[in-house]
Amino acid sequence: MAKIGILGCDSTTRSMNCVMIGCFGNLREKKGSFADYPKDEPLNLIGIIHCGGCPTAVGADGIWQKVKALTDYGIDSLHLTSCLVQICPFKDEFIKTIRKDFPQLNIVEGTHPFHDIDAFKKGIRELVSQRAVPPQRMNDLVFKKIKIASDDKMD
Repeated sequence: MAKIGILGCDSTTRSMNCVMIGCFGNLREKKGSFADYPKDEPLNLIGIIHCGGCPTAVGADGIWQKVKALTDYGIDSLHLTSCLVQICPFKDEFIKTIRKDFPQLNIVEGTHPFHDIDAFKKGIRELVSQRAVPPQRMNDLVFKKIKIASDDKMD
């Protein structure tokens, strides 16, 4: 049985109210990056951690304590959420730090595919800036109801 941890983006879950439904749905159905596990092997979600927010001057060093909490429970793989992979400017630093401190850990970049990555990134920019019709949340993007400022239309 694969023991899995998920590292999510703090900004998308806390500030944009993402409930990680895409991540969990793909885990349950063994789709997205979870399709790479053997079909007959159950997936055991051990826990979910978040990066703690953009680390600024601290850098990626703060991530090791969070990952350590999951490795204490014996995770085999750590999946970085798809939003973290696509929009986090610290992703590579996080991965470098995790690999240094936990070389045995399988790090998987992503949890689910995006239908249109450019539309996703435009939607994230709108959720952060709230220029079109505030307030909007991650569910507006997921359900394709997000409003985009007129100078930044989604194609």
